[in-house]
Amino acid sequence: MRIEDTVRLTDGVLQNFPSVTQTESIKIDPLTVERGDLFLDIDSSNKNQKIALEHGAYAIMSEKIPEILDSEVAWIEVNSLKLACVKLSRYEFNKKNSSMLFLDDISQEILYNITRNKEFTELSSNIFDALITIKKSGENTKYTCSDERLALSIDSDCKRVKTKCDIEKFETKSPFYSSFICNENFYKNIKIPAIFIEKLCTIINFLAEFDIYFNIHNLTLHKHFSPTFIDYNLNKKEFGQGEKVVIFEKNMDFLDFEIRYLSNFSKEFITCVPQKYRNYFSKYKNIFLFSNLDELRDLISKNFRYILVLSTKEEYDAIFETKKRSYGRLF
Repeated sequence: MRIEDTVRLTDGVLQNFPSVTQTESIKIDPLTVERGDLFLDIDSSNKNQKIALEHGAYAIMSEKIPEILDSEVAWIEVNSLKLACVKLSRYEFNKKNSSMLFLDDISQEILYNITRNKEFTELSSNIFDALITIKKSGENTKYTCSDERLALSIDSDCKRVKTKCDIEKFETKSPFYSSFICNENFYKNIKIPAIFIEKLCTIINFLAEFDIYFNIHNLTLHKHFSPTFIDYNLNKKEFGQGEKVVIFEKNMDFLDFEIRYLSNFSKEFITCVPQKYRNYFSKYKNIFLFSNLDELRDLISKNFRYILVLSTKEEYDAIFETKKRSYGRLF
């Protein structure tokens, strides 16, 4: 992109008269900058600017430019780097005739889990990462985004999935499997909690409408209500096996109805919440607070069938070890 177009699109101010006239790509990590790149200085860091220059940046965009370190390079100052990235994203998006679909976080995970194809490209809710993705993508790319505000700021015609469907649920003994009828099609023992069936069926209808292949029989959710089956020694077991289940949920907004959902299956469960969220859950019973991995490990060791944890599975996965490792007398 030409330097003058970058300045115009972002309402930036060019701080010098560079010898370069255009840039090739956009980078946000100074260590990955290559010759000809535009470097977005997220941290307004003089150090990062120097690194980007050493790697061959042709332009530096930042909210703060204390000095011109290289007069041959373009230095662009903007009031808001995030807003500048939104404008650049919108320009690239429209230029490439792209389209956007808004899905909530759970529906988006379901979509990519059951399609496993390149029909859609997931757009990060981080505007800097989103811009990089759009810049690298080709023509007519179909994006999905779980951040509605960001999606609309890039594409004012952003679509929603509103497909309605007829659903009949069947009771199951496990909170992790569901059997149901969706538009006269019977699905048995699908690995999804019953609380997410409506979202799954909406995605099924959407994909069927556009004749996009999907397979829900290997469906496994990792971001929401994600179970890890363990034995009493906290060793991982296969899905559906083990004496205890630790369920991870990263979104605090979903925790309330997941607690109510679990109570339909067992009264022997607790909810573990990081200390920093203690004020949000003061009205709940069986809420246990933890500050670190060791405290959470102690809570999981307690005699409960289900343990619901407000966290991502990856953050505390080190708690669960195979028999190759041991924590000594703790277990």
